[in-house]
Amino acid sequence: MSRIFNFAFRVIAVAGLIAAAAPALAGDRAGAVQLAFHADSQTATLPVGTIRLRVIERVGGPMLKDPIKWRVMTYGRDDQGHRHLAAEVTAVAPELVLPAAWYIVHAQLPDQEIVHPVEVTAGRTFKYTLVKK
Repeated sequence: MSRIFNFAFRVIAVAGLIAAAAPALAGDRAGAVQLAFHADSQTATLPVGTIRLRVIERVGGPMLKDPIKWRVMTYGRDDQGHRHLAAEVTAVAPELVLPAAWYIVHAQLPDQEIVHPVEVTAGRTFKYTLVKK
């Protein structure tokens, strides 16, 4: 079953294409995000997927239990070479619903930052486990 979610977006032009940087939705809400561009009365529907994130101490080790500052950036860059913030949350193991695309995830720990690319696929939930260095 497909669902439609309406919320505020910042529209970004990237290499002639329009991309949207949206706040992440909590929960497992596979479906679509609908945008209405009031300036020209157009509507766009973006398919969404879910990612679950966590950090572990070492391969085979336990999950970190302290809250982590997570930033999810667009994978693609704009004309000036910058990535844009798609979601930001402080949590131990967040579950984010985002428009289907590739992203760069930053997990900010007290002593290091872990950076990893992730894929969000429409209607699917992917679990990503990052390993502390």
